Amino acid sequence: MGSGMAFGLTIVSLTVLGVDVVRPSTPGPTMAAGPAFYLLVFGTLGGLVLAGVVAWGLLPPIVSTYRRGGISIVTAFATVLPMLLCMVANQLAGRAGLAGLAVLALALAVGLGTLARRVGAAGAGA
Repeated sequence: MGSGMAFGLTIVSLTVLGVDVVRPSTPGPTMAAGPAFYLLVFGTLGGLVLAGVVAWGLLPPIVSTYRRGGISIVTAFATVLPMLLCMVANQLAGRAGLAGLAVLALALAVGLGTLARRVGAAGAGA
């Protein structure tokens, strides 16, 4: 679950960074339906979906499709909580903070994913 959540956070952090780059500097009526809006909506949903996909991919040791799917869905929804870190990173360090958060989250996702694969392979061999 941790690896999926961290990967979802990576996607959402990069999405928020992209929105910050694309968003017009002056607010106006075009801001509501502009490319920044669609990037935010689809990037956030994509981050949630990819968090579930990563969790699903790391859970082959769980034979039950029902349990595996349930854990993957919970992982996708649980990604909403770490997404709040994007707000903090943006307020503290701006674009550099969002990029740093994305790099840290990706490193955490890769590290936890590697650990999960290693433990899963050791459990399958026993």
